[in-house]
Amino acid sequence: MTKEKELGERTLEEKKKTRPEGVLIIKGSKEKADAARKDGWIETTFFIEAHGNDQETVATALKNTLLKDLKNEKGVMVRELKFHPVVEQAKLYAGFVECNLMVRDPQVFMYLTLRYGPSAVEVLHPDTITITASEMQNMAADASGAVQTLISQILEKMAPDEREKALKKGLDLE
Repeated sequence: MTKEKELGERTLEEKKKTRPEGVLIIKGSKEKADAARKDGWIETTFFIEAHGNDQETVATALKNTLLKDLKNEKGVMVRELKFHPVVEQAKLYAGFVECNLMVRDPQVFMYLTLRYGPSAVEVLHPDTITITASEMQNMAADASGAVQTLISQILEKMAPDEREKALKKGLDLE
């Protein structure tokens, strides 16, 4: 009997058998996540995708975004990250990560949605959420700010004549 078996630990080979082929699973603290859930935090799963011309760039972007940025957000606790393999699709590469998270409150939840742009979101717990008027106002302000930033970035990249035409059309001045 090996030392790992004696200690009740699973060997690397056994661990590989318990996860889907090619999926890298990173787990956070189950105890902390369970305690946060009892304290009223929101349990959610975000599906975050990346696409690009280079397989390694897509994989690196997902890892950096989730392991450096998302993992360090205030009011967020990672329960589990499942990195699915980056695959080729129509001459581009695509990858996605299932992010099972504990989120402190609805405002942090909305911020994460705007910041990371998940392709799908699933709220696992609780079944109902009550928010205050102040929280709702802050969430609306965050959403408005994100949209304004995006519009500004798009307009900056447009040629001056295209920008003028888009603004006139948007203001219904044509």
